[in-house]
Amino acid sequence: MPDTERCSRCGHPLEILSKPVRRLRWSRYWWDGMKSLLTGPMKQCGQCGAIYSNEGQLVAAGAIETEAEQRLNLYRKDMAFLRDSFAGISVAAGVAVWWLLSGGESLELARAIVAGSVGGAALVPFFYFGRKARLARRDLKQLRQARRSGHILKQGS
Repeated sequence: MPDTERCSRCGHPLEILSKPVRRLRWSRYWWDGMKSLLTGPMKQCGQCGAIYSNEGQLVAAGAIETEAEQRLNLYRKDMAFLRDSFAGISVAAGVAVWWLLSGGESLELARAIVAGSVGGAALVPFFYFGRKARLARRDLKQLRQARRSGHILKQGS
């Protein structure tokens, strides 16, 4: 690639910014994204989040979500979906435990132990995926803060 197709901040190759209006909404650069629909495509750096005009001038440093942030955000959404799915299973297990314990028959110790262990075991995946979603959210906040402050973090550091 020619040198003009590399980021001036980090040296990473530039890519065409797809869907500039959607990617730049909720930022102060949304109008630049609207103008790029008429003037030509903007370019982005996937590593540091810099945006360049079609002439190669730096429009904004760290204004767009990096590739690492996009992957981590997708992972966080998946973990939150799994957590919510297991929350439904936990509620169903709680209803089953309540039904087993409040039956018309006399309460047997073995039945109470089985019902309690089924209810407890149903909560384990809920807490596991909830923790994964929390950790991913924390890492995503760190990556976004580093991008906005001008530091380039590698994923996992």
